[in-house]
Amino acid sequence: MSNSTSLFSKLVSDIQGIGRARHESKILEYAHYNLAHNEKSTRHLPSLPDHKKQAAILISAGPSVHRLGQMEQIKKSCFRGTIICVDGSLIKCLKNGIIPDFVLTLDPHPSRVVRWFGDPNFEEHTKHDDYFNRQDLDVDFRKNSLHQNNENIRLINEYAPNIKLCIASSAPPTVTDRVKEAGFDMYWWNPLVDNPQEPESLTRQLYQINKLPCFNTGGNVGTAAWVFANSILKIKNTAVIGVDLGYYSDTPMEMTQTYYELHDYVKTPEELKTLFPEFVFPLTQEKFYTDPTYYWYRKNFLDLLQTSGERAINCTEAGTFFGENVTLLKLKDFLRENA
Repeated sequence: MSNSTSLFSKLVSDIQGIGRARHESKILEYAHYNLAHNEKSTRHLPSLPDHKKQAAILISAGPSVHRLGQMEQIKKSCFRGTIICVDGSLIKCLKNGIIPDFVLTLDPHPSRVVRWFGDPNFEEHTKHDDYFNRQDLDVDFRKNSLHQNNENIRLINEYAPNIKLCIASSAPPTVTDRVKEAGFDMYWWNPLVDNPQEPESLTRQLYQINKLPCFNTGGNVGTAAWVFANSILKIKNTAVIGVDLGYYSDTPMEMTQTYYELHDYVKTPEELKTLFPEFVFPLTQEKFYTDPTYYWYRKNFLDLLQTSGERAINCTEAGTFFGENVTLLKLKDFLRENA
């Protein structure tokens, strides 16, 4: 194994431990804070109408959704199945006239995640944080403004009462307070972050705090949303979009999510380049690249599919999510088949 390959592999293998060390104390703190708010869990979700059980579309937040105009395709279609989105794609859905049946939120970051719901403390939270300015996402979020944030608050407040929010016990107080204020119909759950059979398991500790149901997340909200559709809602015919798990080839490396951390980790520009391996998406032959974190998410999702024997339908039409047990399909074809 070359030094560059070894370095990349080591980073990928270290991600789970790094994440746990960074978030463990906060996750437990937030679980205690949220205990007073989790009146309903995902066990209390009402049964879906028959037409909602036949098919689902999961809208994640990758740049392909914006670049390929996939929201517009859904809006113009006759799709009557279930719409699930992640927190990062909610406002985009609402702006395109799509009211999702379910939204999932997972990330424990104390100041960033709340922005997806309209942030009452927008100016304070963005003062020294350029995270969103480095995202190859919707221009509205890359170049957000106080005016735009206020419009997002208004939009969320208008539609929240009509949406079921599946909220992880790891949600920070900023998110919990905001979504309660907005009026979401909230259903709580625990992320399965490790093996609950282990005595020191973080998942076991979460369950002992709140007795909420636990399910696998693959380390990110997009995979968690697919598990929710497949295992909780029992919808096997679920198409995913926006699951890029990588970057378009024209995205500068310095605009990627973990660029600063990776830049500080290596010694030379040559080493840095090895941490962004390239993929060719089979359906289009377009080139994309990824980083250790997205590669880890990809590996987790593929491992989950292999272990469960389930198959994912990927209508993203871009990115790095392909492999065994993944059916690649254009969104227009899925919409036509499920009209």
